[in-house]
Order: sequence, then structure tokens, then C-alpha cells
Amino acid sequence: MTRERTTVIWRFLDGRLGHENQVRGLSEALERIRRVEVFDVYVHDDMKGLRSFLPSRLLHVASFPTPDLLIGAGHSTHLPLLACSRRYGGRTVVIMKPSLPVALFDLCLIPEHDTLRFQSGNVVRTEGALNRIRPSDKQIADHGLILIGGLSKHFRWSDESIAQQIQNLIASTRLQWTIAASERTPVSFLKCMQAKCPDVRLMTPESTSAEWLPDQLERTGTVWVTCDSMSMIYEALTAGAQVGLLELEPTSPGRISSNIQRLVRSSMVTASSDWLRGRPLSASAKSFSEADRCSRIVVERCLSANSPISSGFRIADLLSVPSSGEVANANLRGLGSLISEVRIPLR
Repeated sequence: MTRERTTVIWRFLDGRLGHENQVRGLSEALERIRRVEVFDVYVHDDMKGLRSFLPSRLLHVASFPTPDLLIGAGHSTHLPLLACSRRYGGRTVVIMKPSLPVALFDLCLIPEHDTLRFQSGNVVRTEGALNRIRPSDKQIADHGLILIGGLSKHFRWSDESIAQQIQNLIASTRLQWTIAASERTPVSFLKCMQAKCPDVRLMTPESTSAEWLPDQLERTGTVWVTCDSMSMIYEALTAGAQVGLLELEPTSPGRISSNIQRLVRSSMVTASSDWLRGRPLSASAKSFSEADRCSRIVVERCLSANSPISSGFRIADLLSVPSSGEVANANLRGLGSLISEVRIPLR
């Protein structure tokens, strides 16, 4: 029997927890269906933007095995990812809507709530953000978890409003509640909750590890999330919990608030105001893991023997990495022209 070849994955990490969770979630899902070896490329300031096309900025990855797959999330990872693909090979996978034309990448995994002028053949739409959470059947019925986001350009944050909704929730149930704050949670809200709900366990990012939330979601049957945090909403849905939304006033109509309304209408989540009027929480009727679904698509489109050949404008064809260590001015002008002028993904 022929032994399966190991797939080499380079993960591009920009230091932002939400972005890195998506990249790790996809690579871990791939690891569940293939033999993989993962190498992390940390995108520091000296590797961002056009600087990534200077050969000297790529020396720290030269010792890595040749990649089969390069995965990134976040705008600062896009050019480094393309530069490394040009120099070392491998198929490129971008998570979330890229800042560059989608045609530059082999595969783009873009949430449904992000608008696209054109739907290219290399784009796959996802239900929310990818994550590391696995569907679970180990939930404990009397455990409740409240996940707090914080300041956001999409919603008007209110300590008092969220605190009042939490007080209503605690007073109307008999669950053992844990409140978990995030890096965006205002200090004023933490003080407010300590005063109003002193007997409820309150966790902060400083008091938890990276594995704390996945462990809690695996064992918690009821989860409430502030509506500003799309990532935590989808993490709770992926785990299979009953999910409620703590409501905030939108700053203006937009894609995030529209997606929240869609989730409520489809009964995937229950708004706090509806719950107070008697509408029950409901768990997802089916297993919900976008990372697992997308991992199978990545294998089919990027790693299988009959994977389609890349098409459209590729940055690799425009910029060569010069041995002198200097990026030619003409090539820089060409790159700028491509980024500013390409609007329609070519197939």
C-alpha cells in the first residue's frame, strides 16, 4: 500500500486572535482528513506590504519544506502570502474577503455577509467565520455561558443595556452562569457586572488560556453572546449550543446587522427581546462546522491530482523576486496598476 504523502502547510499569522483562529481552524480541519505538516509564518512589520517581495525579508522561511498550501487571513498577510507562493510555490488560500482582487489567489473563503461585486469561480461563500470549535454532544444542561464582545463600529455599546439583559437572564433561569469578557470589553462594563452580579463567575482574557473557550463551549448547552461579536456567535453555533443574542443598537444599517437579523429570522439564534416575550432558544438542527466543510473543498480544489490549474491575473506573473535584493521600479508600478485597475476576476 502506498503511504499517503504529507501535505506541507504554511500558515500566515498576523497576531490578531480572530484571524489566527480562522487559519488554525482550517489547518486543524485539514489535519483531520490528511497527513499534514504545519509551519507558521509570523507576519511582522518588516514583512508587511511590498517589503515582503524583497528576498531578504523571506530568509526566515527558507528552511521550511516546500509548501503545498499557503493559508492566510487578514489584509497584512495577503502580499507576504503571494510573495512566498511566487518564490517557493504552493496553492494560496485566503480566508475572509481579501483587500486585493480575488483572482490573485487560488481559493478565497469569504463569508456570506461580505458583499462581492462579482462571484468568481475561485470563491467559496461560508456561513460566518471559520473557527477551531468542533460540534459537541457533551453539553451539560444546567451550565450557561455569556460571551461579551465590546466596542465596535457596527453597534453602540451600552454597559447598562447589556448588564440589564444579563440580570434579566440570570433572574429568569436556574443555570450556573459564567460571564467571559473579551479583549474589546470595556473596563467600565467589568466593574458594572462586579457590582450588579457579584456572585456570578466573571472571566477575563488575562485569566483564561487559548483553550478555555473551546473547552467551555464543548460542555455548555446554553450560550448568550453580545450581537457585536460575529466570531463568538458562530463558535457557539458550531459547538451545537442553544444561542441567544444580547442586543445592542446598530450604528447604521449594514452587512453585520443584516446578518444578525437573518440569523434571528432563520431561528438559528434568539434575540433577547424575543426571549423575554416567550420565544424559546433552539439548538441547530444539524451539525454545523464550516471549517470541516471548507477543508474538503480545499483538498478537492487545491490538493487533489485533478485540481484545476490557477487562472486569472497572478501577482507571481507580474513580480519576479530579483536576486539583487531590490524591487525594480517598473515592477512596483506594474503592481500598483494591477491593484488599482483589476476589478473583474478573470477565470
